[in-house]
Amino acid sequence: MKYLKDIQEQGMGTWYFEIDNDGVAYRQMVYQDDGSCITSNRKHELYHYMLAEHPLDEQEPYYIEISPEEFEKLWHNQLQLCMESWERTKSLFPVGFQAEGYIEAFFPQGTLINLQDSQAVGITDTFVLKSKTPAEWMYPRHRVTAEVSGYNEVNQWVILNRAEVKGSQNEEEEVNPNKSTIK
Repeated sequence: MKYLKDIQEQGMGTWYFEIDNDGVAYRQMVYQDDGSCITSNRKHELYHYMLAEHPLDEQEPYYIEISPEEFEKLWHNQLQLCMESWERTKSLFPVGFQAEGYIEAFFPQGTLINLQDSQAVGITDTFVLKSKTPAEWMYPRHRVTAEVSGYNEVNQWVILNRAEVKGSQNEEEEVNPNKSTIK
């Protein structure tokens, strides 16, 4: 992996990227001028999951290569801010737990799953999911069930196996809007 820094124009913050040899971004941070930070591992209220969609050309003059240690220190600082939430997530989703959520985004690492009602993020293998899912269901907001198999500490994501796409998240409400949800 390679690590890049891009100091944007005034008001655009400083951007940090972890890229592979093809320029594909795996992790990204934007330190805003006001001191706040947006990271690619968490959903942002305005920017969703911020990760470069196209390979970066590290030869562009505005990219400065930085050390892995510099990137990891900044990333670690952001993870620490969410540690209490991350520990809560792991207690809510123990290994073996049958989780439900919906497709949120597609990343190089896999498919991100929004684990409903918890602000937790799951990840599952996109290739495996695609192999057993109708193409028209491989889109955000489609419901997914899966089994928790571990934790990705680098991104604070719940690792999901045996994931199955069940259809649109709102499919049940659309079919029968008067159905009671009392259990």
